[in-house]
Amino acid sequence: MPHIITAYTTELEAERCPTFENDYIISNYIKDEWQGFDRMGWEKKWFDYRHMTLLQATVAYMEAYAIVYKRIYARVYDRERAEHINPLHVDNILAALRPGGQADPKKVTKAKKQLIGCWRGRQIADMLTMPYDVYIDLAFTYRMNHWQQNNMPQPQQLYGDYVVEKIAERWEELQASRLFLAEHSCYLVQNYQDLPQQNHYHEWLFKQAKLRSNPAEFIGRFVEENMLPLDKVKSRKDPDLPPLELIERYLQ
Repeated sequence: MPHIITAYTTELEAERCPTFENDYIISNYIKDEWQGFDRMGWEKKWFDYRHMTLLQATVAYMEAYAIVYKRIYARVYDRERAEHINPLHVDNILAALRPGGQADPKKVTKAKKQLIGCWRGRQIADMLTMPYDVYIDLAFTYRMNHWQQNNMPQPQQLYGDYVVEKIAERWEELQASRLFLAEHSCYLVQNYQDLPQQNHYHEWLFKQAKLRSNPAEFIGRFVEENMLPLDKVKSRKDPDLPPLELIERYLQ
């Protein structure tokens, strides 16, 4: 979706992972079948990543992996040592794989393995419409239930069939007990441009409201906090939603 990438990609994202590097890495390191998986998952991504190129999104996944890794390492192994661990050197990975980058074949091979592990994990999170930190935290949890090694699981070990099945089940449960909301400013009502991603997010909000015991209260909150246009609420024809007059009680 080039229009939303152009409009909402930050300068930092564009500088760190420019479009030509995204294209280069995909064509040189990502198999055609995996690229097809990305095409299927494009409209399922968690909303805060839909303005990103695939490489930018994978870098966001890498950064989330590092944060969750350190948190779990501190809890399970050694809290003091966890402060000094850096499980993924993102900039080194990018430097090794970009055009004219690292000449050492061993470093290129290691960087490629790490990139692909994160790329594939990120694809699964995208297909499940999950924030990356939530996916990775659950992946570590279920993977380590049967973990007999001294080291933490690596990126390529976080998307096996068993792990993904358990994550998908738990993700549905989490949505009923916790609100998951986009943080990107493009989803605020004042920035609404009738883009597909924005309309998908509104559907997500209606779904989240219906999972609650008092959906009228949450729809009112979404309107008050500039996440959901009031016009959409008024024109909505959904027998599973409360009547408009009930929702309006929660509007100031």
